[in-house]
Amino acid sequence: MRFVFTVMAVVALLVPGLGRAADEGARWSAERHGVSAMPLETWRDGGSDKPFAVYVADTKAALDAARKAIEPDDTLRAAHVELVAPRQWPLAEECGGTAKDGILLVHGLSDSPFLMRDLGDALARLPGKCLLVRSILLPGHGSIPGDLVRPNAAQWKAAIRYGTDSFAGQVGRVHVAGFSTGATLALDLVLNGAPTTPPVASLILLSPSIGLTNRFPLHRIPFGFEMFQAVMTAASGFGPEGHWLRIDEDQDFAKAESFPVMAPRPLMEVMTEVETATRPLTLPVLMAFAAEDVTVDSRASLDFFRARVGNPDSRVLLYVAPATLAAQPEYYAALGREDRRIACFHGLGEGDIGCSVDRSRAPKDCAFGDAPGACVTSLSHIGVPVSPANRHYGVEGDYRNCLAYSTKKDWPRFCGCVSPQQRAGAALCRGVVPATEPLRFGEPAKADIGASGPLIARLGYNPLFDRLVGSIANFLK
Repeated sequence: MRFVFTVMAVVALLVPGLGRAADEGARWSAERHGVSAMPLETWRDGGSDKPFAVYVADTKAALDAARKAIEPDDTLRAAHVELVAPRQWPLAEECGGTAKDGILLVHGLSDSPFLMRDLGDALARLPGKCLLVRSILLPGHGSIPGDLVRPNAAQWKAAIRYGTDSFAGQVGRVHVAGFSTGATLALDLVLNGAPTTPPVASLILLSPSIGLTNRFPLHRIPFGFEMFQAVMTAASGFGPEGHWLRIDEDQDFAKAESFPVMAPRPLMEVMTEVETATRPLTLPVLMAFAAEDVTVDSRASLDFFRARVGNPDSRVLLYVAPATLAAQPEYYAALGREDRRIACFHGLGEGDIGCSVDRSRAPKDCAFGDAPGACVTSLSHIGVPVSPANRHYGVEGDYRNCLAYSTKKDWPRFCGCVSPQQRAGAALCRGVVPATEPLRFGEPAKADIGASGPLIARLGYNPLFDRLVGSIANFLK
């Protein structure tokens, strides 16, 4: 109980700064931060499951209705619904209409299937594989940010089980590729769930939520989240803003920027169930994540892999900045030496693979991209499954994640960091003189955001995306 009161006291001191975002333009609104009437389990038809094509069509219709209040333009809304909805990719012509394996793509918390779209495009085109690729929409996602408070862990688990079951009669086995929360749900499916039909053959876990940074076990305390929310509400003057960890303008059509207090509870419950599972994990597992990830604990993922993943065909693709490698050379050298299944990538070249430091070379600052105006210092949590060619998150994309500056209410640097399209449409940037320091991309640390040097945008894509796809192709046997 002392722990609870300590957390509440700390939050009471910190939260007043959160409410000021509303004074600057990112205000609570019933249209975005209330709840919609969208059904959570759009795959259900009474007591039975819908065929996948019907599920996709019905989900699109439900998303269109739910997003109408925040996207009144019919043409724009229809385009966005198409991008955030679940999908089945067409089989390559060479397959003659017959798939060899299925792949289910599962997005993360506050995301949508759009985040997995590039990966789906690439996997569906792999020569000779004949993969039937599908993505699902987790309940509470894709509609409005307020819907993130609605689902529970059981509904997420039911969604991923529906996704695997949907392949029955079409393929003999299915591979599950999950990002962040989706990766945790994939692990829970094989460690705690009943056998699936068709069976799961392997797992592909991208930026897996195995250990969260800044993780308080509120879900293990009776009414812990409710107490936390009560403190937030009191600190905000008992307004609806108190139900939110952050309120932003939500300029990203594919991902909620605003984030409610209750949203992480189902994830933390599933994470605990994965941690305490006793069933052996015998399947091949491919994991890919950034050492610098500020959302999840990369070392927890490495520890999980080494302790729980015994299949010799398993692999880890660890993206690690040269500066991180140089700062902890013994730790990373031991990783590669003790488990040959772990590969470290510290740059774009063929010579930039390995977990040991080349002491004859100074650490390269822009190791993952050094084009003018596009220095990429590290990979991030959110960019691993995304192609540099993505028109929204990619190199030439119209969206940059600069929310770290929004959190600090540093509007000049926020407005200097975002894309020109965002800046033009952001109420927060009206009357603000944008900062003009050089822009870099990576995984922003607190020290980076508080510094007065270059602007840091959170990298929204994977500069090594093609190599990731190649590794997955080799992994899928």
